[in-house]
Amino acid sequence: MLDFLIVGQGIAGSILALQLLKRGKSIVVINNNQAHTASKVATGIYNPITGRKMVMSWKATILLPYLENFYQAMERTLGASFLHPLPMFRPFLTLQEQKEWRTKVLENGYLSFVEAIVNDEYHQENVVNQHGGVVLKQTGYLNIPLFLNATRSYLKVHNAYIEGSFVYNKIRFHSKSVTYQTMKARKIIFCEGIQAKQNPFFNWLPFRLVKGELLSVILPKPINVIYNRGVFVLPVGANKATIGATYDWHDLSCTPTEKARNTLEEKLTNLLKLPYEVVDHKAGIRPATLDRRPFIGLHPQYPHVGIFNGLGTKGVSLAPYLSEVFVNYLLSHGALPAAVQLNSVKRALYKTKLKRS
Repeated sequence: MLDFLIVGQGIAGSILALQLLKRGKSIVVINNNQAHTASKVATGIYNPITGRKMVMSWKATILLPYLENFYQAMERTLGASFLHPLPMFRPFLTLQEQKEWRTKVLENGYLSFVEAIVNDEYHQENVVNQHGGVVLKQTGYLNIPLFLNATRSYLKVHNAYIEGSFVYNKIRFHSKSVTYQTMKARKIIFCEGIQAKQNPFFNWLPFRLVKGELLSVILPKPINVIYNRGVFVLPVGANKATIGATYDWHDLSCTPTEKARNTLEEKLTNLLKLPYEVVDHKAGIRPATLDRRPFIGLHPQYPHVGIFNGLGTKGVSLAPYLSEVFVNYLLSHGALPAAVQLNSVKRALYKTKLKRS
């Protein structure tokens, strides 16, 4: 009998599988390997300071050090190089913002993520930078396609990977296990991304799916910093960069739109001084949640069925640490944070608010 069946091999499923294998557990991952999953389209940026107001991300002081150690260890295990630490430059929009940041860096852990506060001469030939800005550290990106491919190869070597669509009504429950087709496991964990909306065990959770679109561009010269204000400019080798991203909660198709391209190019013009050529345009759907916290835990009625999902735009940074927390919980070595539990009061209130809106 297997210890765990895992459904889905995006960022969430891959990292959970690797954590369980590291603990010596027997697993099989079932994956449909669709082309337009969020993991395959996402840029993989990790960044402790986010949003228009440039605030510290949830649990950043724990997540960022953990993720770099995790991915570096996995590079050795999987025999591939997919983690790319890069500094990130975020220009200030006003002199007042510059003044506030000179105080902010001394408070609440911000200093550990700040490389420098710079003046308006920093990269002025590349970006619009009237008021200086902040250069962040513990930032960079994960080459997600390479990571997923390396993980899939590793799983295959360990006879732990099956490609195909999962059929929910073929699950059979027993007192201490589940059976799926010819496989028996102590638990089955769903890591399906947006497919969770169709999952009869978890379609009641308040997901808020969001479409994101990206542009791939050619620049006249290489850059060695991620620029981020309004849009991000992520160097991905040679003279190439990825530009993103948009947020659309209404159009949930995987078809790129002219509207999104125009939005990205308009914002890019306000940030980047360099000329560019658009060579590709992609779209994907993120498995986001109403309260921007993942869904982690076991089903309230079916204790052999679990979920690790809802990582949204921050899967690369959330999944390593939270997967270890979840594995500890599954192995009876720890509790889940209230913020990610399926039955928290806060989430019940969000469900009520959604029904009324």
